[in-house]
Amino acid sequence: MSMKCAIHPDRDAIGSCCSCGSFVCPECKADIGGQIYCNQCLEARLKTGSWPGQTGIVEPYASGMGANSPVPPDIKGWSWGGFLLTWIWGLGNNVWISLIAILGFIPYIGWVISLTMRIILGVRGNEWAWQHKKWDNIEHFQRTQRKWMWWGIGIIVASIIFAIALTVLLISLFMIAKTMGIDKSWQDLIPWHL
Repeated sequence: MSMKCAIHPDRDAIGSCCSCGSFVCPECKADIGGQIYCNQCLEARLKTGSWPGQTGIVEPYASGMGANSPVPPDIKGWSWGGFLLTWIWGLGNNVWISLIAILGFIPYIGWVISLTMRIILGVRGNEWAWQHKKWDNIEHFQRTQRKWMWWGIGIIVASIIFAIALTVLLISLFMIAKTMGIDKSWQDLIPWHL
């Protein structure tokens, strides 16, 4: 699915503004020093006398500054990587609160805590990842988060396939043992048992 221009929603975007992160079409972009800016940001910079790309200009959506990093609207949304991979995703995105999900190894109360953390990471994960890790731009962030999502889906699917294969194997072994008449006790399955 291609991104659409923020000003012209019927046109495909060719990139995003380095200043505000808005997606722009060819008509709405200004290319300065190899950087893409939207016409609105460029106009605002010209009015203030500061050109885009000058040192000392702080981008409005700079990432990796903790709570001081404003979160672009395109970043907000459900984090499948945070939801599916919890603490593993948290380690890769500097979201240390996700380590609480490790308590899922503790029966009952740990399961509740882990499930709660999964949901919280799904809801707030993208924002926290943006604020706690430095990203090149919004596309870099979104591309990386899509990879986390696909890894999460792949691990879940592989786990389900493994569980099904293991169940089929155990049922097959049980049926073979029953047909051979060695199902009287578990000790019959161990030939070296004395």
